[in-house]
Amino acid sequence: MKGSISKNNAFLRNLLNKIFLSSVGGARRPPLLAANEVFPESRVLEAHFTEIHQEITTLINKRQLTRYKDIDPVRAAEVSENWKLYYAWFMWEENERARTDCPTLLDLVKKMPNVINATVAVLEPKVTLAAHEGPYAGILRYHIGIEVPENKPPYIRVMNEYHTWQVGKSIVLDDCYEHEVYNESDGQRVILMIDFMRPMIAPLHFINLCCLKMKKRWGGVMIDKANND
Repeated sequence: MKGSISKNNAFLRNLLNKIFLSSVGGARRPPLLAANEVFPESRVLEAHFTEIHQEITTLINKRQLTRYKDIDPVRAAEVSENWKLYYAWFMWEENERARTDCPTLLDLVKKMPNVINATVAVLEPKVTLAAHEGPYAGILRYHIGIEVPENKPPYIRVMNEYHTWQVGKSIVLDDCYEHEVYNESDGQRVILMIDFMRPMIAPLHFINLCCLKMKKRWGGVMIDKANND
């Protein structure tokens, strides 16, 4: 499939972004949010954190994850070519490998209709993600720490707010704000990222759902690229 899921259909995406963000407070909306307030499903994930943590730790120890430049080179040129990702669930499509790699995580997210993507993200030592904005305002992004170096722990800046990851601790970020990530440590940072539908009033929720479902065809494509298939 040509282009980039993050860059295609720019006119429609920009129009929807303005409508969606205006409906949730525009520039007054918070950059960082408490997970249990906007993503109730986080309680379920965190109740199973021990199993999820073990699955992801085993995964990254046995397999080299794919660099972002080999998954979405257009977007990677703006963010980072060296970010490493594994998609257990992408655009409501399951990665068949996840049935073995992270079955607990996969089983849980498949029961969560608002969860669009479930991604393991690895940032190696001294790797940064350049300042950028998320391409689509119809989602919010949940992070929970899986592996975090204790010395100079990696952190994210979202507008003028900062979050330092901790193992087992979660946060939700509005990635339509400018944000950047730093790993200045000598260790890798591993997190689980969950993209879920931004809470909005019913008509906009339906429009958002329709637009996201139109991108469902990208699911298998992105999973295959991340799997190096």
